Amino acid sequence: MGTRNYSLGSRDMKIAGYLALKRCVESESSIATMASKWNTFVDYIREEHGIRRLEHITQELLLMYGTSLAEKVEDDSSALSTAHDYLSVVNTVMAEARKDNLVWASAVHDCGIPRRSGIATENLAVSEEDHLAWLTSVDPRLAVMMNTERHFGLRFEESAKLDAGIALKKSSSGWIDIRYGTKGGQKRRVPVLTEEQQEVLEQAAKIQGKDLSLIPSCMSYAKFRRMCYRIAAKLGIRFHRERHTYAQVRYKTVVGADCPVVAQIKHGRPHIAWLAETLGISYEVARKLDAESRLSIAEELGHHRKVITNAYFG
Repeated sequence: MGTRNYSLGSRDMKIAGYLALKRCVESESSIATMASKWNTFVDYIREEHGIRRLEHITQELLLMYGTSLAEKVEDDSSALSTAHDYLSVVNTVMAEARKDNLVWASAVHDCGIPRRSGIATENLAVSEEDHLAWLTSVDPRLAVMMNTERHFGLRFEESAKLDAGIALKKSSSGWIDIRYGTKGGQKRRVPVLTEEQQEVLEQAAKIQGKDLSLIPSCMSYAKFRRMCYRIAAKLGIRFHRERHTYAQVRYKTVVGADCPVVAQIKHGRPHIAWLAETLGISYEVARKLDAESRLSIAEELGHHRKVITNAYFG
């Protein structure tokens, strides 16, 4: 068999992963279940990145896979526990195959998959300092996309497929339409309330030029996405965290006080009580304000359930 796939005993990545699991997992039923999850990862790296052997799996590829799992959770196409389990299996196989933890990813911090409770306890928003550092490390096109994610709450695909020229023209009405790359193809409106948002749109329109979107006309979306995510993985950039920033800023704007992860107050009753005291309102009024604001911001992010905001706000 040679040394291919870390000498696990097979030249096929799926079988090699199964054999790695047999080395470190005792239960046969668990091995079978985990192997199925590993096979999903193998299909992903073969189809998306042309990877044919375990030695070519890098930390960057694992982060891209983890991010794709996070996106599925956010779009309600995958259960939260499923995303954690799938990434955990890949971590297990790679650790056993390599005999180290150099190709390993944290579901929450590295990939943006919410905690299993669905309620954030760690603030994943991007600080202004980190955001500026990210902007200066990439080309202007990718930088302006990150700015649209930060200032309009766009997903990566939505930022790539944004027609900034049309958005700029629409912005004078106080909102822009997000039409392409949305969950289920559902159009939504995002408010334009600040000069900074206006400046981002102007810059995006200038960079877009005669192209139909922020995707260069010479590239397909799939190719452009792979290129951007490779760059992001190398530089430690996490696109999804810019949406956290947007959501948290909007919460403070709408409510008048910080969300739980920013205020560092436990989700639920403790935070509602703190809101009531901070804003000088009754507990019931604070609870209603929180609930209505969460739903409104969820819709701006492209969701229809306020529970999804637990992952952003705590």
